[in-house]
Amino acid sequence: MTLNLDDLVDQLAAQPLDRSLDGLEWDVARGIARRRADLKTGAALAPIRVASVGLALAMGVTAGGLAAASTVSAPQQFSTFSVSAHLAPSTLLEGDQ
Repeated sequence: MTLNLDDLVDQLAAQPLDRSLDGLEWDVARGIARRRADLKTGAALAPIRVASVGLALAMGVTAGGLAAASTVSAPQQFSTFSVSAHLAPSTLLEGDQ
């Protein structure tokens, strides 16, 4: 839960002037402790984040390399009406046959 400082100030302004400030220090200390705990959790999860990004990168490079290697084939004759042109839309729509 994130607390917006402007909302807190607005809530404080809406309170009557004779409001007791008992517990204000405790609320501030609790907020600081919660922030520290969030930072520790984020620091603990940093290696997992790095590992997941590295794994995603490795998978992408592998899949891209395999896709690139599968498109490399023997030189084909390119002519205007060639059906075997590997980049022609007609051959891309046909799929692997």
